[in-house]
This record gives sequence, structure tokens and C-alpha cells, in this order.
Amino acid sequence: MDMLAIILGLVMLMALTIKKVPVVFSGLISVVVVAFFSGMPVVETVTDTYIEGISGYVARFWWMILFGTILSQLMDVSGAAHSIAMWIINKMGVKLAILSIILAGGLLTYGGVSSVVSSFALYPITLAVFRKANLPRYLIPATIASGIFTWASMLPGTPADQNIMPTTYLGTTPMAAPMIGIFAALVTLVLSFWYLNFEARKAARAGIGFVADASVEQDLAQVDALEKKGVLPNPLLAILPLICVMILLNVLMLNIAVSLIAGIFLVVIFFYKNIENIGRSVKEALEVAAVTVMTASAVVGLGSVIKVAPGFQKLVDYILNFAQSGGDPLIIFAIATTVLCGLNASGTGGLTTTLSVLAEPFLAMGVSAPLIHRIGVIASVGLDTMPHSGGIVTLLSISGISYKDGYKHLVVTTIIITLISLAVSLVLASIMGPI
Repeated sequence: MDMLAIILGLVMLMALTIKKVPVVFSGLISVVVVAFFSGMPVVETVTDTYIEGISGYVARFWWMILFGTILSQLMDVSGAAHSIAMWIINKMGVKLAILSIILAGGLLTYGGVSSVVSSFALYPITLAVFRKANLPRYLIPATIASGIFTWASMLPGTPADQNIMPTTYLGTTPMAAPMIGIFAALVTLVLSFWYLNFEARKAARAGIGFVADASVEQDLAQVDALEKKGVLPNPLLAILPLICVMILLNVLMLNIAVSLIAGIFLVVIFFYKNIENIGRSVKEALEVAAVTVMTASAVVGLGSVIKVAPGFQKLVDYILNFAQSGGDPLIIFAIATTVLCGLNASGTGGLTTTLSVLAEPFLAMGVSAPLIHRIGVIASVGLDTMPHSGGIVTLLSISGISYKDGYKHLVVTTIIITLISLAVSLVLASIMGPI
């Protein structure tokens, strides 16, 4: 019954999230379910253990999330993110339309621009490019997602949340196990491009091309008007704030919050003429950051409750005994992270939970900290795009594509291919070590 209580709580979280119940409430309900069926004092569990889990997450990651959100917001309203994406796509041309969008999205993600901002920045450009290339619109969500949700997140050095969080548990740097991250990213990038190109050619043979409705025509008109005005920042100047963040974080080894603040200052200095109301932009970013941190912390808080549930210690003991008796700890860690990220529809929430539980005992067993870091990051990308994922809901919504038409391609690019890359990474880790 102890184990069943944990499973029931996680299934409850997933079911409520799919029903679009806010995670703050679905997390609380799931905590009550776990506590009640585990025989734990419900009120004390909610007011003490659950709140401590939430506050611990906020204390660790609030400044990183806040300043990262502000940087993303200013990159968006200044036109800098749009300029970077447009420059890459124009340079590569219509024949490589799909690859150019995947690379543009990856560059924005690698520089620390949030997936939500990247989605809104890329969609109108992608729409225009797909029109020129006569590509079917149902491939737009998977093409954008292949850039912002997958390969770039696996790379070493990115200031993205999933790559920074392990450093607080493992004492690693954002550059941990770089070769494995680079190889996994390349495998994901190549397979994603191959699949989407295959689907595009299949559509062409079937006579399926770009079809626009009234809403799409309106979006295209806005893009055309923006290009004619010529108000976008110089793309080479637009990318400098992101480069600054990367150098301060990975070369000078400064704190992630300090690195992000420096990037924010550069955006303001370079593009202040394009930012109509800095105060309003910062306020909007603050609101987004608050929602983001509370959503993630609600999931992490549930993880804190599960950690003290009677059934969980039995599970941990089983995992550790299995690892000590010959089971590969990295494979165990990868599976645990993947499953939790899928149940939570959150890469950060699932990864944080597994790190908080398994990092210390696995390190004590002699498992390489850089490998745990990089494998955890790659694993967190696998199932975090389940149907109830906020990013998937947002992407399908803004592109006007139904789950029926668009999600099957998202499954291939953001789940199947990323899981293949995880398997390849585990093989490489066993051969190469933390290189």
C-alpha cells in the first residue's frame, strides 16, 4: 500500500494537469492523496514538509529564474530574438527552411531565451518561411519544438534551468561532461531534421502544401509589415548579450544570476530605443517568473513529501541495492528522471526530484558527478513534452494546429528521438566516462 500511495499521488498530478487544473492546486491535492494513503499526518505534511520543499526550491532558484525571464522578455520586446532568428533563416534560405528554424530555435535556447519567448519569436517567421517553401503547416509545431525543446538543451554551457540546477546538487559546472552533451545534441539535431524533411517530402508527393486561413493571413501581414519597416536590431549586435552571458558563466565562472544581469544591461544599453516601456516589460517578466517558480516548486514540493513517505524509502533502498549489486547507476538515474519528468510534464521538476534523492548516494558509490549531471540533463528532455506539458499546449495554441494534426510529429521529434539520444549517451558514458 505504501508504494501504491506514491503511484496514486503521481497519477493524480498527471490526471489533474491534463484536465488543466493549475499545478499549484493539483500538486496540493496530490500531496494530500500521498499523505492520506501513506498514513502520514495530512495537515502537518501539507503545512511543514510540503511548504519546506516549496520554499527550498524558491530559495535556490528564484534569482536565476527571475533574471532569466527578464532577459528573455527584453530580448523579445526589443526585437533582438526575432532578429537573430530571421538572420539565420535568411542566410540558409528556403531550401533549408526546416533546418534553419531548428538551428535558430536552438541558438535562442542555448543563449538562455525561454522556450515560451522563443515560441512567440519563431512562429511568425516560421509561418513566413513555410509559405515561401510551400510546406504544410502541421509540421510547424514539431519544427519549432525541435529547436527550442531538444538538442540545444542537452549541450554543455547553456544557462538554461536544467543545466544549472545540477550544479547545486553535484558541485559541477555548466560544462560538465561536454563531449557526451555535444554528441547527444548532434544525434538529436540530425535525426529531427531527417524526420521532418522526410515528412515534408512525403507531403509534397501527396500534393499537400501551405494552406492559410484568415488568422494565418493576418499573422503573415504583420510579419511582412515588420520586415518593411526595418526596425529590427542588427543581428550581430542582438546576439552579443547572449554571448556575454555564456562567457561570464562558463569562462569567468561567475554566478548565473550575475551573468544574466550583465546580459540584461547589454540589451537595455543596445536596444533601449526599441523598448517602449522597460518598467512594464520588467513587471510582466516578474509576473511570469512568479508563475514559473510557483509551478515548478509545487512539483518539487510534492517530491519532498514523496521523499519522506514510507513507500519511497523502500523504493530508494531497492534502487541502491540494485545499483550496488551490479545495476548501472547511470541507467537507473536516467530512467528515474525520464519517468518523473513525464509524470510531471516538467523537465526541471522531475530532474530536481531525482537529484535531491539519488545524487548523494550515487556520489557516495563513486559515480562520476559530471556524468550524473549530463545524463540527467539529457534524460530531462525525454518525456517533458507529454500532452499535458505547458510548452506543448502553448506551441500548438499559437500555431493554430490541433493535437490530432500536430502532436504525432511532436512525439517523434521531442520524445522518440530524444530517448534514442539518451540511450546513445548512456553507451558513450560507459565507454568514454565524463569527457
